[in-house]
Amino acid sequence: MKHVRRGMAAIASLALTAALLAVGASPATAAPAAPQGYGKCTAVPNGSDLQKRGAAWSCSGPDSADRRVPARALTTPDLAYAPADGANAVKLCLKDSSERVVSDRHAYCTRMFIREILLNKENVAIGEGHISVLAVGLLDSYAGKWTESIIAVPGDMTGEVSGVEVSLDSMCSGMCSRQGPAWGGGYATVEKGGDNQTGTITYLSSVAAKTDISYINVTYTVTAAAVGGVGVPGYDTAIYDGPQVRCDATIGDASPVPGCIVFAGHTPDVTFSRAKYRGAAVAYEWAQKNLTGQYGAPGHLLSRYIDPLDPEAKDRRALTCDRGPYKFPRGATGIPNDSCDEYPFARSWQGGKPGDQCVDITPRPVGGVWDVSGVTVDRGTGVSPYNAPCIRAHVDNKDNTAAGGELGRAVQSDRILDGEWYQVIIVP
Repeated sequence: MKHVRRGMAAIASLALTAALLAVGASPATAAPAAPQGYGKCTAVPNGSDLQKRGAAWSCSGPDSADRRVPARALTTPDLAYAPADGANAVKLCLKDSSERVVSDRHAYCTRMFIREILLNKENVAIGEGHISVLAVGLLDSYAGKWTESIIAVPGDMTGEVSGVEVSLDSMCSGMCSRQGPAWGGGYATVEKGGDNQTGTITYLSSVAAKTDISYINVTYTVTAAAVGGVGVPGYDTAIYDGPQVRCDATIGDASPVPGCIVFAGHTPDVTFSRAKYRGAAVAYEWAQKNLTGQYGAPGHLLSRYIDPLDPEAKDRRALTCDRGPYKFPRGATGIPNDSCDEYPFARSWQGGKPGDQCVDITPRPVGGVWDVSGVTVDRGTGVSPYNAPCIRAHVDNKDNTAAGGELGRAVQSDRILDGEWYQVIIVP
Protein backbone atom coordinates (compact mmCIF):
# COMPACT_ATOMS: atom_id res chain seq x y z
CA MET A 1 0.00 0.00 0.00
CA LYS A 2 1.39 3.35 -1.00
CA HIS A 3 2.14 5.71 1.89
CA VAL A 4 2.06 9.49 1.77
CA ARG A 5 4.16 11.33 4.36
CA ARG A 6 2.01 12.40 7.25
CA GLY A 7 1.55 16.17 7.33
CA MET A 8 -2.11 16.71 8.02
CA ALA A 9 -3.99 16.73 11.26
CA ALA A 10 -7.78 16.39 10.99
CA ILE A 11 -9.19 19.44 9.24
CA ALA A 12 -12.26 20.56 11.19
CA SER A 13 -14.31 17.83 12.60
CA LEU A 14 -17.84 16.65 12.39
CA ALA A 15 -18.57 13.33 14.00
CA LEU A 16 -19.23 10.64 11.44
CA THR A 17 -20.97 8.55 14.08
CA ALA A 18 -19.95 6.69 17.21
CA ALA A 19 -19.42 2.97 16.57
CA LEU A 20 -19.60 0.31 19.16
CA LEU A 21 -20.72 -3.19 19.82
CA ALA A 22 -20.97 -5.61 22.65
CA VAL A 23 -19.90 -9.23 22.81
CA GLY A 24 -22.95 -11.23 21.77
CA ALA A 25 -24.14 -14.54 23.04
CA SER A 26 -23.51 -17.72 21.10
CA PRO A 27 -25.99 -18.51 18.30
CA ALA A 28 -27.71 -21.00 20.56
CA THR A 29 -28.59 -18.38 23.16
CA ALA A 30 -30.62 -15.19 23.06
CA ALA A 31 -28.83 -12.03 21.93
CA PRO A 32 -28.11 -9.47 24.66
CA ALA A 33 -29.92 -6.17 24.74
CA ALA A 34 -28.52 -3.39 22.57
CA PRO A 35 -26.11 -1.00 24.30
CA GLN A 36 -27.74 2.18 25.55
CA GLY A 37 -26.72 5.78 25.10
CA TYR A 38 -25.08 5.40 21.69
CA GLY A 39 -28.00 6.03 19.38
CA LYS A 40 -29.72 3.40 17.25
CA CYS A 41 -27.97 0.00 17.33
CA THR A 42 -28.52 -2.87 14.89
CA ALA A 43 -27.42 -6.44 15.47
CA VAL A 44 -24.75 -7.64 13.05
CA PRO A 45 -26.17 -10.50 10.88
CA ASN A 46 -25.09 -14.03 11.79
CA GLY A 47 -22.30 -15.32 9.59
CA SER A 48 -21.47 -11.88 8.21
CA ASP A 49 -17.94 -10.65 7.72
CA LEU A 50 -18.41 -8.17 10.56
CA GLN A 51 -19.46 -10.93 12.93
CA LYS A 52 -16.42 -12.97 11.96
CA ARG A 53 -14.33 -9.94 12.86
CA GLY A 54 -15.84 -9.89 16.35
CA ALA A 55 -18.73 -7.46 15.87
CA ALA A 56 -22.10 -7.92 17.56
CA TRP A 57 -23.67 -4.45 17.24
CA SER A 58 -23.36 -1.54 14.83
CA CYS A 59 -24.49 1.76 16.33
CA SER A 60 -24.93 5.27 15.01
CA GLY A 61 -24.20 7.89 17.62
CA PRO A 62 -26.75 10.65 18.24
CA ASP A 63 -26.23 13.78 16.17
CA SER A 64 -25.57 16.22 19.00
CA ALA A 65 -23.00 18.94 19.59
CA ASP A 66 -21.39 17.20 22.55
CA ARG A 67 -20.42 14.25 20.36
CA ARG A 68 -18.62 16.36 17.74
CA VAL A 69 -14.87 16.09 17.57
CA PRO A 70 -13.10 19.30 18.65
CA ALA A 71 -11.62 21.28 15.77
CA ARG A 72 -7.87 20.97 15.37
CA ALA A 73 -5.30 23.00 13.44
CA LEU A 74 -4.38 21.89 9.94
CA THR A 75 -0.74 21.91 8.91
CA THR A 76 0.47 22.09 5.33
CA PRO A 77 1.17 18.61 3.92
CA ASP A 78 4.32 17.78 2.03
CA LEU A 79 2.83 18.03 -1.45
CA ALA A 80 5.86 16.33 -2.97
CA TYR A 81 4.43 13.13 -1.55
CA ALA A 82 0.92 13.84 -2.76
CA PRO A 83 -0.61 11.83 -5.62
CA ALA A 84 1.44 12.37 -8.77
CA ASP A 85 -0.90 14.73 -10.61
CA GLY A 86 -2.99 15.84 -7.66
CA ALA A 87 -0.79 18.26 -5.70
CA ASN A 88 -2.85 21.26 -6.76
CA ALA A 89 -6.04 19.47 -5.80
CA VAL A 90 -4.62 18.54 -2.39
CA LYS A 91 -4.13 22.25 -1.69
CA LEU A 92 -7.91 22.60 -1.71
CA CYS A 93 -8.01 20.35 1.35
CA LEU A 94 -6.16 23.07 3.24
CA LYS A 95 -8.77 25.72 2.51
CA ASP A 96 -10.21 27.28 5.63
CA SER A 97 -13.86 26.52 5.05
CA SER A 98 -16.73 24.82 6.84
CA GLU A 99 -17.82 23.21 3.59
CA ARG A 100 -17.57 19.46 3.26
CA VAL A 101 -16.52 19.74 -0.40
CA VAL A 102 -14.06 22.46 -1.42
CA SER A 103 -13.38 22.82 -5.13
CA ASP A 104 -12.62 24.95 -8.13
CA ARG A 105 -13.52 24.40 -11.78
CA HIS A 106 -10.88 21.69 -12.23
CA ALA A 107 -10.36 19.98 -8.87
CA TYR A 108 -12.11 19.08 -5.62
CA CYS A 109 -11.43 17.78 -2.14
CA THR A 110 -14.20 16.02 -0.23
CA ARG A 111 -13.42 16.02 3.50
CA MET A 112 -14.88 13.30 5.72
CA PHE A 113 -14.21 13.43 9.46
CA ILE A 114 -14.50 10.25 11.52
CA ARG A 115 -14.72 9.62 15.26
CA GLU A 116 -14.77 6.03 16.48
CA ILE A 117 -15.09 4.60 20.01
CA LEU A 118 -13.64 1.36 21.36
CA LEU A 119 -15.68 -0.46 24.03
CA ASN A 120 -14.75 -3.21 26.39
CA LYS A 121 -17.00 -6.18 27.16
CA GLU A 122 -18.96 -4.11 29.65
CA ASN A 123 -19.73 -1.47 26.96
CA VAL A 124 -17.43 1.04 28.66
CA ALA A 125 -15.49 3.37 26.37
CA ILE A 126 -11.76 2.71 26.66
CA GLY A 127 -10.51 5.02 23.92
CA GLU A 128 -11.35 7.10 20.85
CA GLY A 129 -9.82 7.30 17.39
CA HIS A 130 -10.12 10.34 15.09
CA ILE A 131 -9.17 10.31 11.42
CA SER A 132 -9.92 12.35 8.32
CA VAL A 133 -10.57 10.76 4.94
CA LEU A 134 -9.97 12.97 1.91
CA ALA A 135 -11.25 12.21 -1.59
CA VAL A 136 -9.13 14.35 -3.91
CA GLY A 137 -10.02 14.64 -7.60
CA LEU A 138 -8.25 16.42 -10.45
CA LEU A 139 -10.60 16.69 -13.44
CA ASP A 140 -9.41 16.33 -17.02
CA SER A 141 -10.88 18.89 -19.42
CA TYR A 142 -9.80 16.74 -22.35
CA ALA A 143 -10.95 13.28 -21.26
CA GLY A 144 -14.10 11.77 -19.84
CA LYS A 145 -12.10 10.04 -17.12
CA TRP A 146 -10.43 11.04 -13.87
CA THR A 147 -8.72 9.31 -10.95
CA GLU A 148 -9.48 10.22 -7.38
CA SER A 149 -6.92 9.87 -4.59
CA ILE A 150 -8.27 8.63 -1.27
CA ILE A 151 -6.11 9.77 1.64
CA ALA A 152 -6.79 8.56 5.20
CA VAL A 153 -5.08 10.90 7.69
CA PRO A 154 -4.48 9.97 11.35
CA GLY A 155 -5.66 12.36 14.04
CA ASP A 156 -5.91 12.05 17.82
CA MET A 157 -6.10 8.53 19.26
CA THR A 158 -6.61 8.06 22.98
CA GLY A 159 -6.72 5.27 25.55
CA GLU A 160 -6.46 1.75 24.19
CA VAL A 161 -7.04 2.80 20.58
CA SER A 162 -4.03 1.94 18.43
CA GLY A 163 -5.60 2.76 15.09
CA VAL A 164 -8.73 3.07 12.97
CA GLU A 165 -9.71 0.65 10.24
CA VAL A 166 -11.45 2.33 7.33
CA SER A 167 -12.89 1.29 3.98
CA LEU A 168 -14.37 3.53 1.30
CA ASP A 169 -16.54 2.94 -1.72
CA SER A 170 -18.30 5.42 -3.99
CA MET A 171 -21.13 5.74 -6.46
CA CYS A 172 -21.65 8.17 -9.32
CA SER A 173 -24.91 9.04 -11.06
CA GLY A 174 -25.64 9.83 -14.70
CA MET A 175 -23.40 8.72 -17.57
CA CYS A 176 -20.74 7.47 -15.19
CA SER A 177 -19.16 4.29 -13.88
CA ARG A 178 -16.35 3.80 -11.42
CA GLN A 179 -13.44 1.42 -10.91
CA GLY A 180 -13.12 0.83 -7.18
CA PRO A 181 -13.57 0.67 -4.24
CA ALA A 182 -10.47 2.04 -2.56
CA TRP A 183 -7.96 -0.44 -1.14
CA GLY A 184 -9.48 -3.17 -3.27
CA GLY A 185 -12.59 -3.24 -1.12
CA GLY A 186 -10.63 -4.07 2.04
CA TYR A 187 -9.75 -2.04 5.11
CA ALA A 188 -6.80 0.31 5.48
CA THR A 189 -5.45 0.68 9.01
CA VAL A 190 -4.58 4.22 10.01
CA GLU A 191 -2.22 3.78 12.94
CA LYS A 192 -1.71 6.08 15.90
CA GLY A 193 1.25 8.29 15.04
CA GLY A 194 1.55 6.55 11.67
CA ASP A 195 1.55 7.59 8.03
CA ASN A 196 -1.33 8.52 5.79
CA GLN A 197 -2.87 5.62 3.91
CA THR A 198 -3.71 6.17 0.24
CA GLY A 199 -5.89 4.44 -2.33
CA THR A 200 -7.53 5.36 -5.63
CA ILE A 201 -10.87 5.23 -7.42
CA THR A 202 -11.21 5.92 -11.15
CA TYR A 203 -14.34 7.36 -12.76
CA LEU A 204 -15.36 6.93 -16.39
CA SER A 205 -18.01 8.91 -18.25
CA SER A 206 -19.56 7.50 -21.39
CA VAL A 207 -20.23 10.90 -23.00
CA ALA A 208 -19.26 10.64 -26.65
CA ALA A 209 -21.87 12.10 -28.99
CA LYS A 210 -21.78 15.81 -29.78
CA THR A 211 -25.00 16.34 -27.82
CA ASP A 212 -23.96 14.39 -24.70
CA ILE A 213 -24.02 16.34 -21.44
CA SER A 214 -24.13 14.49 -18.13
CA TYR A 215 -24.42 15.92 -14.62
CA ILE A 216 -22.78 13.49 -12.21
CA ASN A 217 -23.16 13.40 -8.43
CA VAL A 218 -20.54 11.47 -6.48
CA THR A 219 -21.34 9.94 -3.06
CA TYR A 220 -19.13 7.99 -0.69
CA THR A 221 -19.84 5.15 1.71
CA VAL A 222 -17.33 5.01 4.55
CA THR A 223 -17.08 2.17 7.06
CA ALA A 224 -14.73 2.53 10.02
CA ALA A 225 -13.89 1.11 13.44
CA ALA A 226 -11.46 1.87 16.21
CA VAL A 227 -9.08 -1.00 16.99
CA GLY A 228 -6.82 -1.73 19.95
CA GLY A 229 -5.24 -4.39 22.08
CA VAL A 230 -8.43 -5.04 24.06
CA GLY A 231 -12.12 -4.57 23.48
CA VAL A 232 -14.28 -5.34 20.49
CA PRO A 233 -14.21 -3.12 17.38
CA GLY A 234 -17.55 -1.73 16.24
CA TYR A 235 -18.06 -0.95 12.55
CA ASP A 236 -20.03 2.10 11.58
CA THR A 237 -21.15 3.18 8.11
CA ALA A 238 -22.15 6.62 6.82
CA ILE A 239 -22.77 8.19 3.43
CA TYR A 240 -21.21 11.52 2.38
CA ASP A 241 -22.14 13.75 -0.51
CA GLY A 242 -19.25 14.57 -2.82
CA PRO A 243 -18.79 16.92 -5.78
CA GLN A 244 -21.13 17.57 -8.69
CA VAL A 245 -19.26 16.98 -11.92
CA ARG A 246 -20.35 17.80 -15.45
CA CYS A 247 -19.00 15.79 -18.37
CA ASP A 248 -19.79 16.63 -21.97
CA ALA A 249 -18.72 15.94 -25.54
CA THR A 250 -20.03 19.17 -27.04
CA ILE A 251 -16.83 21.25 -27.06
CA GLY A 252 -14.92 21.32 -30.33
CA ASP A 253 -15.92 22.07 -33.90
CA ALA A 254 -15.40 19.15 -36.29
CA SER A 255 -14.38 16.59 -33.65
CA PRO A 256 -15.85 17.24 -30.16
CA VAL A 257 -13.54 16.20 -27.33
CA PRO A 258 -15.09 14.71 -24.16
CA GLY A 259 -14.08 16.28 -20.88
CA CYS A 260 -15.21 16.96 -17.32
CA ILE A 261 -15.26 19.89 -14.87
CA VAL A 262 -16.54 20.52 -11.35
CA PHE A 263 -19.86 22.18 -12.04
CA ALA A 264 -21.73 23.53 -9.05
CA GLY A 265 -20.80 27.04 -7.96
CA HIS A 266 -17.93 27.72 -10.36
CA THR A 267 -18.20 30.35 -13.09
CA PRO A 268 -15.80 29.73 -15.97
CA ASP A 269 -13.43 32.48 -17.00
CA VAL A 270 -11.21 33.60 -19.84
CA THR A 271 -8.01 35.37 -18.76
CA PHE A 272 -5.96 37.72 -20.94
CA SER A 273 -2.55 39.11 -20.02
CA ARG A 274 -1.74 42.66 -21.14
CA ALA A 275 1.91 41.73 -21.52
CA LYS A 276 1.06 38.80 -23.80
CA TYR A 277 -1.97 40.00 -25.75
CA ARG A 278 -1.12 43.70 -25.62
CA GLY A 279 -3.63 45.86 -27.51
CA ALA A 280 -6.31 43.14 -27.53
CA ALA A 281 -6.29 42.72 -23.74
CA VAL A 282 -6.23 46.49 -23.17
CA ALA A 283 -9.19 46.95 -25.53
CA TYR A 284 -11.29 44.43 -23.57
CA GLU A 285 -10.30 46.05 -20.29
CA TRP A 286 -11.20 49.53 -21.59
CA ALA A 287 -14.62 48.26 -22.64
CA GLN A 288 -15.24 46.73 -19.21
CA LYS A 289 -14.30 49.99 -17.48
CA ASN A 290 -16.01 52.46 -19.80
CA LEU A 291 -19.03 50.97 -21.55
CA THR A 292 -22.27 50.98 -19.59
CA GLY A 293 -22.62 47.22 -20.04
CA GLN A 294 -19.21 46.43 -18.45
CA TYR A 295 -19.31 43.26 -20.51
CA GLY A 296 -17.47 40.29 -19.03
CA ALA A 297 -16.85 41.91 -15.64
CA PRO A 298 -18.24 40.38 -12.41
CA GLY A 299 -22.00 40.81 -12.39
CA HIS A 300 -21.98 41.55 -16.14
CA LEU A 301 -20.98 38.17 -17.53
CA LEU A 302 -20.84 37.22 -21.18
CA SER A 303 -22.80 34.28 -22.55
CA ARG A 304 -21.28 31.96 -25.13
CA TYR A 305 -23.36 31.83 -28.29
CA ILE A 306 -23.18 29.50 -31.29
CA ASP A 307 -25.39 30.50 -34.20
CA PRO A 308 -26.31 27.23 -35.95
CA LEU A 309 -26.35 29.09 -39.27
CA ASP A 310 -23.06 30.85 -38.54
CA PRO A 311 -21.06 28.55 -36.22
CA GLU A 312 -17.74 30.31 -36.90
CA ALA A 313 -19.38 33.72 -36.26
CA LYS A 314 -17.99 35.04 -39.56
CA ASP A 315 -21.23 36.86 -40.43
CA ARG A 316 -21.56 38.30 -36.90
CA ARG A 317 -17.98 39.53 -36.98
CA ALA A 318 -18.48 41.01 -40.47
CA LEU A 319 -21.60 42.82 -39.28
CA THR A 320 -19.53 44.55 -36.63
CA CYS A 321 -16.43 45.29 -38.72
CA ASP A 322 -17.22 45.40 -42.44
CA ARG A 323 -20.91 45.99 -43.11
CA GLY A 324 -23.26 48.88 -42.60
CA PRO A 325 -22.77 52.59 -43.10
CA TYR A 326 -19.42 52.80 -41.33
CA LYS A 327 -16.89 50.07 -42.12
CA PHE A 328 -13.90 49.70 -39.85
CA PRO A 329 -11.12 52.01 -41.18
CA ARG A 330 -8.11 49.66 -41.08
CA GLY A 331 -4.82 51.54 -40.96
CA ALA A 332 -6.43 54.84 -40.04
CA THR A 333 -4.53 55.17 -36.76
CA GLY A 334 -1.15 53.86 -37.87
CA ILE A 335 -1.26 50.50 -36.04
CA PRO A 336 1.00 47.94 -37.83
CA ASN A 337 -0.93 44.99 -39.34
CA ASP A 338 -4.12 46.78 -38.25
CA SER A 339 -7.17 44.60 -37.68
CA CYS A 340 -10.65 44.98 -36.25
CA ASP A 341 -10.90 43.40 -32.80
CA GLU A 342 -14.50 43.43 -31.63
CA TYR A 343 -15.76 43.29 -28.06
CA PRO A 344 -18.03 41.79 -26.79
CA PHE A 345 -16.80 38.82 -28.80
CA ALA A 346 -18.77 37.87 -31.89
CA ARG A 347 -19.11 34.39 -30.35
CA SER A 348 -20.96 35.80 -27.35
CA TRP A 349 -24.67 36.55 -27.13
CA GLN A 350 -23.86 40.18 -26.42
CA GLY A 351 -21.58 40.50 -29.49
CA GLY A 352 -22.26 40.70 -33.21
CA LYS A 353 -23.71 44.24 -33.10
CA PRO A 354 -23.76 46.54 -36.18
CA GLY A 355 -20.47 48.42 -36.43
CA ASP A 356 -22.02 51.87 -36.65
CA GLN A 357 -23.26 51.41 -33.06
CA CYS A 358 -19.75 50.72 -31.71
CA VAL A 359 -17.05 52.95 -30.29
CA ASP A 360 -13.78 52.84 -32.28
CA ILE A 361 -10.68 52.92 -30.07
CA THR A 362 -6.90 52.58 -30.45
CA PRO A 363 -4.87 51.03 -27.61
CA ARG A 364 -1.19 52.06 -27.46
CA PRO A 365 1.59 51.38 -24.95
CA VAL A 366 2.63 54.20 -22.62
CA GLY A 367 6.34 54.14 -21.84
CA GLY A 368 6.48 50.60 -23.20
CA VAL A 369 3.65 49.43 -20.92
CA TRP A 370 0.24 48.41 -22.21
CA ASP A 371 -2.46 50.10 -20.13
CA VAL A 372 -5.91 51.63 -20.61
CA SER A 373 -4.36 55.06 -20.09
CA GLY A 374 -2.96 54.74 -23.61
CA VAL A 375 -6.37 54.23 -25.28
CA THR A 376 -7.73 56.95 -27.53
CA VAL A 377 -11.35 57.18 -28.68
CA ASP A 378 -11.42 57.68 -32.45
CA ARG A 379 -15.14 57.64 -33.07
CA GLY A 380 -18.13 57.55 -30.76
CA THR A 381 -21.83 56.97 -31.30
CA GLY A 382 -24.78 59.06 -30.17
CA VAL A 383 -24.36 61.68 -27.48
CA SER A 384 -21.67 59.77 -25.61
CA PRO A 385 -19.35 57.01 -26.85
CA TYR A 386 -19.71 55.28 -23.51
CA ASN A 387 -23.36 54.42 -24.12
CA ALA A 388 -22.43 52.17 -27.03
CA PRO A 389 -23.04 48.39 -26.84
CA CYS A 390 -19.66 47.47 -28.35
CA ILE A 391 -16.17 48.56 -29.33
CA ARG A 392 -14.02 48.07 -32.42
CA ALA A 393 -10.34 48.29 -31.58
CA HIS A 394 -7.33 48.92 -33.82
CA VAL A 395 -5.17 45.95 -32.81
CA ASP A 396 -2.14 44.33 -34.46
CA ASN A 397 -3.46 41.26 -36.25
CA LYS A 398 -1.00 38.95 -34.45
CA ASP A 399 -2.33 40.07 -31.06
CA ASN A 400 -5.91 39.82 -32.29
CA THR A 401 -5.38 36.27 -33.57
CA ALA A 402 -3.51 35.20 -30.42
CA ALA A 403 -6.29 36.52 -28.18
CA GLY A 404 -8.85 34.63 -30.26
CA GLY A 405 -6.83 31.47 -29.75
CA GLU A 406 -6.79 32.06 -26.00
CA LEU A 407 -10.57 32.38 -26.02
CA GLY A 408 -10.85 29.07 -27.87
CA ARG A 409 -8.51 27.31 -25.44
CA ALA A 410 -10.41 28.66 -22.45
CA VAL A 411 -13.71 27.46 -23.90
CA GLN A 412 -12.30 23.94 -24.03
CA SER A 413 -10.30 24.06 -20.78
CA ASP A 414 -13.24 25.39 -18.75
CA ARG A 415 -15.78 23.46 -20.87
CA ILE A 416 -17.89 26.58 -21.56
CA LEU A 417 -21.10 25.32 -23.15
CA ASP A 418 -23.28 27.17 -25.61
CA GLY A 419 -25.38 29.56 -23.53
CA GLU A 420 -23.17 29.30 -20.44
CA TRP A 421 -22.09 32.49 -18.65
CA TYR A 422 -18.42 33.32 -18.24
CA GLN A 423 -16.16 36.08 -16.96
CA VAL A 424 -13.36 37.88 -18.80
CA ILE A 425 -10.38 38.66 -16.58
CA ILE A 426 -7.52 41.01 -17.50
CA VAL A 427 -4.18 40.58 -15.73
CA PRO A 428 -0.79 42.34 -16.10
